[in-house]
Amino acid sequence: MTSTRNLRWALLATVAGLAAPGTAFAQAAPNEAAAAAPGDEIVVTARKRAESLQDVPISVQAFSSAALEQAGIKDFSEVAYRIPGLKLSAERAVDTELFIRGIGSDIQGAGADAAVGIFVDGVYLSRGTGSLLDLYDLERVEVLKGPQALRFGKSVVGGLINYVTKKPGDTFEGRFEASYGNYDRIDVAASMRGPVSDTVSLGLTASSRKHDGYAKNLRGGDEEDQNMQSVRAQLRWQPDATLDVYLSADYTRHRDGARWVDILVPGDSEEVTYLGYYAPTIDSLPGFVLPNRNAPFKSAKRRSGEHNFTGFQNSDMYGLSGTIDWQPGDGISITSQTAYRDSSLAAREDGSGMFFNFPFDPATNAPDITSAMLAGLDTYLATVPDSYFDSGKGEDVKQFSQELRLRWDNGGPLRLEGGVYYLHEKIRRAEDVNFLFSDFGAIEEFAFALAYGGIPATPSPGSNHTVTSSRNDNIGVFGEVSFDLTDQLTVEAGLRYAYDRKRYSNNRSGVSFEGEAVNFRVGETRSWDAWLPSATLRYEPSDDVTLYARYAKGYKPGGWTGEDANTPAEALVSFDPETADSFELGAKLALADRRLFINAAAYYTLYDNLQTNQFLSPGPGMPPDNFVFNAKNGTRAYGLELDFQARITDTFTLSGNYAFSKCNFTGELIIDDDGTDLDGNSCRRTPKHAFSVAANLDQPISERLALVAGTDFQYTGANFFDNPNTPILKFDEEVLLNARIGVRDIDDKWELTAWIKNLTNELNYTSKLELFGTIYSTYIPPRTYGLTARFRF
Repeated sequence: MTSTRNLRWALLATVAGLAAPGTAFAQAAPNEAAAAAPGDEIVVTARKRAESLQDVPISVQAFSSAALEQAGIKDFSEVAYRIPGLKLSAERAVDTELFIRGIGSDIQGAGADAAVGIFVDGVYLSRGTGSLLDLYDLERVEVLKGPQALRFGKSVVGGLINYVTKKPGDTFEGRFEASYGNYDRIDVAASMRGPVSDTVSLGLTASSRKHDGYAKNLRGGDEEDQNMQSVRAQLRWQPDATLDVYLSADYTRHRDGARWVDILVPGDSEEVTYLGYYAPTIDSLPGFVLPNRNAPFKSAKRRSGEHNFTGFQNSDMYGLSGTIDWQPGDGISITSQTAYRDSSLAAREDGSGMFFNFPFDPATNAPDITSAMLAGLDTYLATVPDSYFDSGKGEDVKQFSQELRLRWDNGGPLRLEGGVYYLHEKIRRAEDVNFLFSDFGAIEEFAFALAYGGIPATPSPGSNHTVTSSRNDNIGVFGEVSFDLTDQLTVEAGLRYAYDRKRYSNNRSGVSFEGEAVNFRVGETRSWDAWLPSATLRYEPSDDVTLYARYAKGYKPGGWTGEDANTPAEALVSFDPETADSFELGAKLALADRRLFINAAAYYTLYDNLQTNQFLSPGPGMPPDNFVFNAKNGTRAYGLELDFQARITDTFTLSGNYAFSKCNFTGELIIDDDGTDLDGNSCRRTPKHAFSVAANLDQPISERLALVAGTDFQYTGANFFDNPNTPILKFDEEVLLNARIGVRDIDDKWELTAWIKNLTNELNYTSKLELFGTIYSTYIPPRTYGLTARFRF
């Protein structure tokens, strides 16, 4: 028996070596199908204990291992597409933006916190690193909507995503998976777990994903390519029925290409200013016409063109965690969870999306356009784009957390739960920018020279370097009382006290975007606290029906941004904590002999001091400033969510979900000197309607083979990328269609599947930005297709 175990572990170690960072093989694979199939009941840990999804009185959407595998879901972006009301923007780890029910994380500074948290087995992941994790061999993915402060603490004012890994146990199981597709996609992955003695079990998972770029820089090579490797090791010790000790270590490495920045709409520079006192319209000047300012630099293809350089997105993420579950008796259970995580992320991209065909000045790291200025306006307009923006960002995050939970449940009507939590974070964020805004000075001076004579001066390029850092401590103490008023009616009341302390610093040097010298280093320490109550009334008239009413208060601490500050005073401008009062009614139904599950929730949430980010231009021809403000007059979010899972026959399942979402600023909210009022505006990234449907077939076609097929379709309604609801930054309605077909053996030992994602090759946006009238955009991946082979043993 021992020799067989050793052989199995040696086999997996060999496969893991093939997928390890730095080897020739690459790219990863999906997840698992041995557990529940779509339509079967799912167990979740939404309240940090195992409960049926149909019993937990919270709006939760969960993807089982079977659903993840069948849909070919490999990273978090593919989860986000399938959940109405959940939006993922930016798609860079250093700028990840998550939104649930209209509330999200659009502030990336070291002094800011997320509104939507990402957890692995209940361990909080600081910043945007969770969006980069590989989803191979997970037990499930849980998405909890609305404030979840009682058990999960800060940074969950909008909701959270919890990755639940598969744990080793007393049964041996293993898997191997390989995929090949277009863009030279190669995915390999393997996992093995099982006992090595009567009390100890081990698990090992390794995966690698690699593909060529979805976009082509004609002067530098691929963009949006991927090269990811991941490994996870687990040890579980269960000396008796009362003690369970679980240790886990993981590492994920990315060496990916930068996102592709495309010129969607060339801009018109219609107004210019010279030294603040001369402001003619360009078309009023003799011989001075600027139609489609950047038209000569717009590529005919959306995923191909000339950029100044080929960017990258690199990251290294490590994690260690240990969980002890002890049940000493008398209905008492004690859980201790200790975790440490370390991540380093770096990215560089050509933010202008254009190419300057000029020599670069080594002193400024920017193009020297003097020759075009001296050649005259016609040459200038034909050869000089309006901006050069070389953006490099890096972030290092170290975090330690410790949680201790105590629960008492002796089978009677009264249950008690409480705990304490501590989190320490060290965040260091750096941004280096080399820029040249040629319209910032050149067009004004051309206009002045044409009107009054003379030769325009060359606009000065610039660069700046900003390092922000924050040392954060978060302490939480919580308790909850649960009491069965009757066999069918339960009331729960909880309270959490949260305390946050931040020590923030900002070190900025170089030249501002307005051309002024900046050089300062400042720091500040602040603290905030909050009492966060929650209450739930749950009614279960039968084993198949759960009705609930829930109130919860959410909280996100205050902070600073300051990354674009030009003075010490600006760098220390802070924003207040954000809080939310959420009210929710829900129903969870199991019908047709539990072959049909229907869940519905209606919510109404009032946000106070909503923290949100905004780009504003200080004047015509000036680059925009980035700042954070609190929506002090309030923000209101409300909506309706519906999802279902149906096993139509023993071989055919159908599932779907729908979300109606509204999020608006309330009361007068002036955000600039032009009088822009957000009162009544929609919160950014909040589609009014969104839905998703999926169908799966698993039909035997012989004594040894079964046909497997599936498709899923997502629809997202129109929404805005900014708070002022600028029409040109509106996202139109979007659709996405995926499909697969294959065969497997009846014993489920192997499977061969052909798949296609984004079947209709939609060019859906992930972001939009306006600068000098030009609209820049980034996109989801194009149509991809391939073959996947899976083996289980």
